[in-house]
Amino acid sequence: MTPQNSLFTSLLLALSLLSLSSCFKENTIAPLDLSTQGKTFTAAMGPDYIPQMYFNLQTAEFVSHHSRFEYDLVFDCQDNKFNIWLNGAKLMQAIRTNKTDFDAVVPKDTLTGNKRVEFSYGIPDSAALGTWGNYPNSNKEVYLVQLGVNNQGESLGYRKLQILDYTTGYNIKYSLLDGSGVREAFIPKDNNRQYVFYSLTDHLVKNLEPEKDQWDLVFTMYSTYFYKEKLAYIVNGVLTNTTRSQAYLIDSTSSFERITKQQVDMSEFNNPKRDGIGYEWKAYDLNGGTNSYAVNTKYNYIIKSDNRLFKLRMLDFYGTDGSRGYPKFEYQELK
Repeated sequence: MTPQNSLFTSLLLALSLLSLSSCFKENTIAPLDLSTQGKTFTAAMGPDYIPQMYFNLQTAEFVSHHSRFEYDLVFDCQDNKFNIWLNGAKLMQAIRTNKTDFDAVVPKDTLTGNKRVEFSYGIPDSAALGTWGNYPNSNKEVYLVQLGVNNQGESLGYRKLQILDYTTGYNIKYSLLDGSGVREAFIPKDNNRQYVFYSLTDHLVKNLEPEKDQWDLVFTMYSTYFYKEKLAYIVNGVLTNTTRSQAYLIDSTSSFERITKQQVDMSEFNNPKRDGIGYEWKAYDLNGGTNSYAVNTKYNYIIKSDNRLFKLRMLDFYGTDGSRGYPKFEYQELK
């Protein structure tokens, strides 16, 4: 399980850093001039990192995008799986109240509960909501869900949430923090998608991501945990569609051009994880005087999409005008 100790203090620090990072004056960065042999693309997220952008390696195109602020809950659509996650792209968190009486949960419970940030990358046993029942039956626990932060690091408020029994789909009950505005919603599974989404503010089921056989990578903000600093933080990186795609870092020493299919270790795909590419291909240079992100172009990734293999590396994080939020990558199929 992902550690949660002292998470409230960590979250406050994370929000402070999130606000502070926008205060750093980044120098204008000239695009890197690197020789390439594969196809190159840029995910035009922009300096505020608003969109989540989906890319299909097999067809070499971005197939869809949507705002990371459009939803709050993520529901697993895979057969015999009943996982529910919060929107990690907003640094959402949940308090498990250990109460089953919806009306007994009150605003002061936000002061004493153990806050859990959603940084599970889709891993079931690390979800902020945890195991909500003996599926399809719910344990009826009431959660206090903090809706995350906006782009200025400001809190988006709380909702009370209760997961009800699973029938032919997910059933939930929720309200404002003070108990007013009680609603119930039904969220059906979509067998053509990895996840379906729900907004606790728009009160809508949303099919935001493409069908699961139409994409491999999503360029997005997501929450993670810095173990050394004991800090929950929101980062910009690349996650994979684990129903079709898996990725791992092969090395940081080989020349990208010289990596061949024979070097691929297929055992690396036995335990798929969404952050096989992740965010560590870049680092913020705060002490070196550049006040900018530096990309490690020597990090080489292998991606398995269905039965096809690709190699990929990140090239840049800046657009042609020198502004951040334009991750550029190169990839090539291994045959």
